[in-house]
Amino acid sequence: MVRNRQPVLDLNLFEESDEALMTNIKPRKKGLTVDPTKNLLIGYVKPDNSEYFEDAGLDKIYYTGKTKSFPSTVALNKLYYFMPYIKGKGVRDLYLIRMARIGRKSEIHPECNDDDPRLVFELQFVDRLPEYKTVRLPIFKTYADTILGKVID
Repeated sequence: MVRNRQPVLDLNLFEESDEALMTNIKPRKKGLTVDPTKNLLIGYVKPDNSEYFEDAGLDKIYYTGKTKSFPSTVALNKLYYFMPYIKGKGVRDLYLIRMARIGRKSEIHPECNDDDPRLVFELQFVDRLPEYKTVRLPIFKTYADTILGKVID
């Protein structure tokens, strides 16, 4: 018997299906507990991107503004959690910061010519507050660096 050396991946599996595919909110991973003593970064989400963060339960990517405008007072090595701030609503979803790296906006939006370096946070959904909670963003009216327990209490 001869093995096919180049397997074919059929990307049109659901092309004829009329049903909309749905994604469920991922349950919290076993062993992942919320620690109110850990550092939290709250970041402002621009109105044109707020819909992306209102869909809870999925892993997300958050791009900061240009790195030269990111506050130097935030200790990146101590950050543990992230909460997106939606203008007019506040914060609700809690994410674990899986990775912080340098990236570019053109990674996601190749049509834009913005190649300035940005901080990129790769986020894993952890939990959701029952309702939005308003907080103050003291750093450039864009960020808050705090402890999780101060926000969820």
